[in-house]
Amino acid sequence: MKTQIISQNNSSQFTVNKKQVNKNKTLKTSVLYNKVEFSVNSSINLHKYSNFHFKSIEFDIFKKAYLNDNIIIKNNIKKLSTTEIVLNVTVSVKKETICNAIFSYNLQ
Repeated sequence: MKTQIISQNNSSQFTVNKKQVNKNKTLKTSVLYNKVEFSVNSSINLHKYSNFHFKSIEFDIFKKAYLNDNIIIKNNIKKLSTTEIVLNVTVSVKKETICNAIFSYNLQ
């Protein structure tokens, strides 16, 4: 099995709006997860990996995001082999990390 460790960044951003917050005006966890997952899937598709299957995830939230915050999602391919791809995701607001995630997929 050939394993390649690479570092390639992809980023996206969005501003938290009224539909994405709860009554305390904090970003809903489900919205954050969906945005992170979309960013990861976009990165995988960008590299033309069409046949991949979810393997595992680690998702850690450290701080809350609020209405009108500008959220920056950066994902980085940490490991790529003929059978697996692992992406590290960092979510930040004003250069402060609010969430980290690691997504692993099997490639076929």
